[in-house]
Amino acid sequence: MNQPHGRCITSQLRIKSSEIPFSSADGNADDWIDMDSSFDMLIDGLADEVFDVEMETWSHEPVTELYSGVSANYGRGYTFMDMFDADPFLSEHRHNLFYPFSSGAEWKFASWLANSGLSMATIDECLSLDVIKSQRFSFKTAKALRKLIKLLPSGPRWKYRSVKTESPTRHALQVFYRDAIECLQHLIHSPSNSGQVHFVPKKIYSAVDHTQRIYTDWLTGDRAWELQDALPDRATLLGIVLSSDKTHITQVGNCQAHPLLISLANISADIRRKGSTNSYLLLALLPVPWFVHPNKRLRGILASWLLHQVISIIVKPLKMAAEVGCMMSNPVRNLKHCFTPLVAYITDTPEQHVIACITNNASAVSMAVSKQFGDPLCCAACTASKTRQLLIVVKREMRAWNLSSYFQACRKRQLNGVASPFWLDWALAEPSSFLNPEVLHHFFKMFWDHDWKWCSRMLGADELDFRFSLL
Repeated sequence: MNQPHGRCITSQLRIKSSEIPFSSADGNADDWIDMDSSFDMLIDGLADEVFDVEMETWSHEPVTELYSGVSANYGRGYTFMDMFDADPFLSEHRHNLFYPFSSGAEWKFASWLANSGLSMATIDECLSLDVIKSQRFSFKTAKALRKLIKLLPSGPRWKYRSVKTESPTRHALQVFYRDAIECLQHLIHSPSNSGQVHFVPKKIYSAVDHTQRIYTDWLTGDRAWELQDALPDRATLLGIVLSSDKTHITQVGNCQAHPLLISLANISADIRRKGSTNSYLLLALLPVPWFVHPNKRLRGILASWLLHQVISIIVKPLKMAAEVGCMMSNPVRNLKHCFTPLVAYITDTPEQHVIACITNNASAVSMAVSKQFGDPLCCAACTASKTRQLLIVVKREMRAWNLSSYFQACRKRQLNGVASPFWLDWALAEPSSFLNPEVLHHFFKMFWDHDWKWCSRMLGADELDFRFSLL
């Protein structure tokens, strides 16, 4: 039988056979009638026992297996309130909660002006109105308002630097960014994430038999366990999540912005996905170049080069921390030796190909090309080591440097022409792992562009609409 021996009814019958009331081997008919009724009662009782055992097995609470010997403490750090108390105007804040503003009403008005999107000239015009002057605010101009706002405690500071390109552009390029380590520390200490930042990988099972896994957050998956295996003893794993998407910010004029966001995979998923918790911080504004190269295809390659060049500058502190670690403070003032591998890069499918440095007719997470997408056999994963080997082969074939010939040599090997991917020297970063399925193109467009058309041709649009209405 397929049942476990301890739960098989026949085994219970063998164990409890002595309990069946046989009167004698030569018993009369009444004795056999009693035996049958006793046998039925025994079967019913054993069935109830087996049912109770099954219910008890499935009613067990989930069992959690923690990764032992990790996320050790190394002295005392600081908390969010320690940073707030380090403000030079702490004494003023104790007497006036809204300092540098004189009152709560003034603070609300200043907050509205700062977040209204009005230009400085329009704010000056508003502050010059007699009804506003009668309120006697502590600021008279937009410039004075900005100075007061700068006195408030701030998050990670913004920086900028000029970027040099291989080919000339219409305008000089600058990248505005913040320190990535400071952004991570801000996320860990954020009051919105209080009690929702975890540091120890774990495996959750539905019962003590460890036959069924439960996945809730990134730390409950196999990848977190594998990364922790690669780190030194007592180290703390901080999974880096990046996200970017080029966006049109005006209806006309082709004005675009390319924001780069950062988050932490250690934050609980139900908290991280809420916009109100601000679990994604704006890490940088990537430049959107306009190259003057005559070849349109090569302009696209130059833009991809620039993207990897700029991201490599921004994430340099994260690369160093992924290699040797850095000391960071947890929410309860304990210092930890943290490592920062890239575990997710969230973007759309076209940008995934740019990030993975492969052509559009190849897979971003495997070595498969478009002709192999329908094959039943899986292709090898796209790893950093394989990409590095292909780039070395291409460079060896190049006798003289030329962008066009370099692109042609890369294209033969399904590479898009980027010579230095930003993740190539990022420890433990693998494109096949940190590039995730993209919902818009992989699910919704796949359904509407293919599945829906097939079903519509088979059933008819009216019948398909009717069946959808029944769902």
